[in-house]
Amino acid sequence: MTLTMGLLQAWEHLLKLSRVNDKESVAILVSDDSHPDHIAAASMALNRLGARYMSIKLGEMPSVKMGGESTAFYAPTALTGNIPAIQAMKSANLVIDLMGMFRGTEQEEILATGARILLVKEQPEAFMRMAPTEDDRRRVLEAHKVLKKAKTMHVTSAAGTDIQAELGEYPCLVQYGFADEPGRWDHCPSAFIATWPNERSANGTVVLNAGDMILPFKSYVRTPITLTIRDGFVTKIEGGLDARYMRDYMDSFNDREGYAVSHMGWGLHAKAHWTALGMYDKRQTNGMDARSFYGCFMFSTGPNIEAGGARDTPCHLDIPMLDCTVRVDGVTMVENGAVVAPLQQV
Repeated sequence: MTLTMGLLQAWEHLLKLSRVNDKESVAILVSDDSHPDHIAAASMALNRLGARYMSIKLGEMPSVKMGGESTAFYAPTALTGNIPAIQAMKSANLVIDLMGMFRGTEQEEILATGARILLVKEQPEAFMRMAPTEDDRRRVLEAHKVLKKAKTMHVTSAAGTDIQAELGEYPCLVQYGFADEPGRWDHCPSAFIATWPNERSANGTVVLNAGDMILPFKSYVRTPITLTIRDGFVTKIEGGLDARYMRDYMDSFNDREGYAVSHMGWGLHAKAHWTALGMYDKRQTNGMDARSFYGCFMFSTGPNIEAGGARDTPCHLDIPMLDCTVRVDGVTMVENGAVVAPLQQV
């Protein structure tokens, strides 16, 4: 392990944005898979800020993750049902989640106490390069002002995407990379806005074109995939090899809920790059560049439990897409992959 001054400074910057001070208590949640440099840097940064902290180390559940990929299975973790660990985190002002707790029951229970949760799963290089700023927060909150009142979203592309959905049943997913308010969860690094469509309201076609990305595969689409969406569910997956791979993967869960349309939104991170996914080994990245690069359209499938819905399927795909146009209540937010909403621009 080599702890660099740059990583330490990035953690201090993040914790200051998250309003950590010498009067706060912090819990660091770690597992066998947590990056040791993050554990060391977060601990040292907390010491330098004078905050009291404790480390909570949990083992892993018996692995059900394909290839050991931590983003490939949206399901309970070693924290689920671990009452002493949950109680400890409920007593903290901030939880630094270096493990990745299930974004459902226990997470909501901890947030309900007013504790903040900050998830960090990305490796140090991207974490430092994409360090959050107050301007990230400004852009995301401007987008949130629009999306939280919206009734419709319509997304199109030259490749053939044309999908519409009704909105308002579920809250927004608001990520700007730091946890600065009581009861707030965020994911660092990220600058991203999304929401979940009303149940059974999404209809149309999504065409994944060359260069679009599928997570957790952590790969670029090479051959087009056409998804038919009817009443909130993917009903057909058509195309060549990439379509078969996606179809067979989703079929392996034997769970219809995995085909539901999940959150939809757009990226607002000016320092994220859609090309970054090709620069890392798959185990080196959590794909945060892909999820939040400036002007991407994020289409996803599967659960909505973190939004208060009933779908807790483990099958979850995040699909960041290039060159889409996103309209909210008829007003263009992103046009052909470029953010055009004035208050959301860099």
